Amino acid sequence: MPYTRRFVLAGLGGVTGLPLMLRLSPGLAAERSVGLSAATLRSLIADPLRARILGCSYRAQFPAEDHPGVLTGLIGSSLGLGDAGAAALNRDALLCVLDARVRAEFGAGDIVRADGWVLARTEARLCALCE
Repeated sequence: MPYTRRFVLAGLGGVTGLPLMLRLSPGLAAERSVGLSAATLRSLIADPLRARILGCSYRAQFPAEDHPGVLTGLIGSSLGLGDAGAAALNRDALLCVLDARVRAEFGAGDIVRADGWVLARTEARLCALCE
């Protein structure tokens, strides 16, 4: 079955897999203060295998962003979430914010071509986290 952009976007919106890890253990309190974690963002991906392929293409184009910490920071800042805002969001709210950002990026022309796909930059960065 060929994967289309619509399929991936529907998967991003309908992920039923891993819950967001907003309630971190006390040992991970330092990571929580930074905002969103890479694991939290990865849990939003419905098809990690396809995302990994797209992410490899994105990281090859933008080698300066080829680090989970950099990608997580860029995604968090593009979503406009501060430390408190990220911790207060549940999974559905985070998906709504992500969807709005992806639509805004497409409207503004902030797109990236990766492995034959046209993705919003935040969407491509999210795929790049699936290394």
